Amino acid sequence: MNFNFAGISKSDFLFLVKQIVAIIFLVLCFESSYAQGVNEWTVRPGESIKEALGDSVIYKYPRFTQGIVYFRYNSISHALLDLNLYTGEMEFITPEGDTLAIANPETVKYITIQSDTFYFDKVYIELLHGNSEAKLGQIQTIKLSDIKREGGYGQMLSTAAVNTSNSYYSNNQTYKLTEKTQLALHKQTVFFIGDSFNHFLPYNKKNVYKMFNTKESAVNSFVKENKIQFDKRDDLVKLVDFIGKI
Repeated sequence: MNFNFAGISKSDFLFLVKQIVAIIFLVLCFESSYAQGVNEWTVRPGESIKEALGDSVIYKYPRFTQGIVYFRYNSISHALLDLNLYTGEMEFITPEGDTLAIANPETVKYITIQSDTFYFDKVYIELLHGNSEAKLGQIQTIKLSDIKREGGYGQMLSTAAVNTSNSYYSNNQTYKLTEKTQLALHKQTVFFIGDSFNHFLPYNKKNVYKMFNTKESAVNSFVKENKIQFDKRDDLVKLVDFIGKI
């Protein structure tokens, strides 16, 4: 029996079908990888954030590590420490084995864990580079991208408004999601500029001029001549080094 479909032979038709299936498969694979990247996670209904992400994602270090907390009133404290990227809190293990967050973080001058240093200025900021005049810092946090609730036919639909992740965290406990709710989370890195007094602001041109207003003319010339981009770490290091020399 001869096969003919609009003048196409059976072998050509089967070849065409295979090509279409292959293209669809590749598109689906691409969409899947794009939707959930290396630093993106989905918390499904019934899961807690801790279950979905795991400690290796939630915490900066793979395990609680010996560190020193230096307080503003010249006292220090030694403890096993780790930074919770989801809550933004510096946590420690008590002698009884409980995990707690440092209370009254505004009394903290800085914290050292291994070779890393953290300052507290509304948030914990990790020092990346610095000198006596200027500092480059960063915060890494796990942020909420989207909230989805199950709609018709079992589809997960985005809600009209995205609430803050704090809605799901209270009193050192992460609660399971309810009402068939799904969260999309991602890791975010924000660079900060700091001064000699360890005050920090998000690293952008406006805040650099604000923090170093007496050096604005020289800084502005340096930014233009060197085409400094404020989202590139290497450029920000160069600018911090320059501010330290003028």
